[in-house]
Amino acid sequence: MGSHPQISVKTMTDYHLESFINCPYKFYYQYVLQLQSKGMRWRQVVQYIINRVVRKYYSLPSNERTSLSVLNLIDKAWRPISLRWFDSRLQYYMVIAKTTDHLMESLLKEESKAPPLMLYQKLNAYVEELETQLQVTFEVAEWSPRTFTIKKFLVEADAEMLRLHFHLLVVFSYKVFEKLPEKIVIVTLLDGKEHVFSPKIEDVTSGIQYLQTIKYLLQRHPAEYFPCSTLKECSHCPFSEKCTGEAAQFQEVKKINESFVH
Repeated sequence: MGSHPQISVKTMTDYHLESFINCPYKFYYQYVLQLQSKGMRWRQVVQYIINRVVRKYYSLPSNERTSLSVLNLIDKAWRPISLRWFDSRLQYYMVIAKTTDHLMESLLKEESKAPPLMLYQKLNAYVEELETQLQVTFEVAEWSPRTFTIKKFLVEADAEMLRLHFHLLVVFSYKVFEKLPEKIVIVTLLDGKEHVFSPKIEDVTSGIQYLQTIKYLLQRHPAEYFPCSTLKECSHCPFSEKCTGEAAQFQEVKKINESFVH
């Protein structure tokens, strides 16, 4: 009872890590047990729309990157989206309004009209310190005079999610390109904030340590998972019924194990 078999982690992808940070129990059901979820929620839908618009915008010739083109791309992306993915009609329209305004503002203030170095490109690299393969999607990577800049567009992100992406992009860039990005820019489109980071060489070591910790946590049994930092999505989680009972059991097993240790 005092030990559990470890979960094997051969590849760590950015979307797996995002899922784990959001809720370790949902990650366990979806990616370890490979249980099928019951459809998408609104954040997944909106993230898909954002990715689609950004990709198409940066694929346009420089003279066609206008406010009208952004509005047309957003309109086409939202047109087939159903209200059923949202909690209410009000939420649907509020999300459209906020993400449209903030996405237009972010895209149209771009000074460079050159095509990005990379546009939604998935890259893989083996990191010896982690003994693991990393897979990261570079959404928008642009050359600067001395190095490059990485940009990500997210629906929203708390401090822990920002920390994850910063460490992941720093370690991956250094291992693959043998240099650090000049800037990492993460735009969160519900609140319109632009989070700008300027990596330093010492961030590589702290980034590896962070990812080693995450890998260690990924390999644990659910009885050893940490409680979710937020419960705002629990009522809509496709695994909520299963999780309600089992998560409590997992935590009970954890308490029993700790009593044996002490």
